[in-house]
Amino acid sequence: MPNELLRLPSVRECTIRRRLNRFVVEATIDGRVERLHNTNTGRLLDLLVEGRKCLAEPINGRKLRWRLTAVEDSKYPGTWDIVNTLAQNRAFEIAVERSMLPYTKGCEVLSRNPRVGSSFLDYVLTCGGRPVYVETKSAVLRGPNNEAMYPDCPTARGVRHVRELVRLVKEGESVLLLFIAAMPGPRCFRPYEKGDPELAAELGRALREGVSVKALSMHGLMAGEELVIVLENPELPLCPEWVAGVTGTP
Repeated sequence: MPNELLRLPSVRECTIRRRLNRFVVEATIDGRVERLHNTNTGRLLDLLVEGRKCLAEPINGRKLRWRLTAVEDSKYPGTWDIVNTLAQNRAFEIAVERSMLPYTKGCEVLSRNPRVGSSFLDYVLTCGGRPVYVETKSAVLRGPNNEAMYPDCPTARGVRHVRELVRLVKEGESVLLLFIAAMPGPRCFRPYEKGDPELAAELGRALREGVSVKALSMHGLMAGEELVIVLENPELPLCPEWVAGVTGTP
């Protein structure tokens, strides 16, 4: 499949019933009510809707046997929004390994979850012998003008991460803040100001301070019993109206 990133075997179709808490979603699989592990801590109000089709993959958890992987996209039926942030990041790693992203060509994953200040970021890449600190964020909220947006709720952790990246840039380090729009067909990326005004303000500051802010889009397609995650746009643009608003450029 063109631009294939990752295959997840043995996923099972399910139907969402309700979200029980931050990490658990109740769904019906083969007529049985199951509890699914949810890695995405956003509110996901537009995705975790009763009756919506979803996909789950088996896991060997101590309490849960399934993980919520994807939800069928309401705008493009038959395609899947990837809500599993572990799968999103694994797909990103593969894109780096295969030089599929123009801004990480020649890079390799040096380490995962590096401690930076009071935070843990997602990666350190090595690019031409130089370290690049990377933080990824899951943008699975679709805006009214077909934007991919983040966040859908207040995130003190997200604010802290952006501030750490700004500090690193001021210290002369290379950084990348990457938004993964895990949905089909988004027009561009922008922060969702109503979700967290403070995060939106910090992201605008990061852009002005020279943080490399990028976005990509990916989504899922079924191939037999496998979910195939494909790279749709390696350089999803930042919404120009948002960039103009925070930088003062036309």
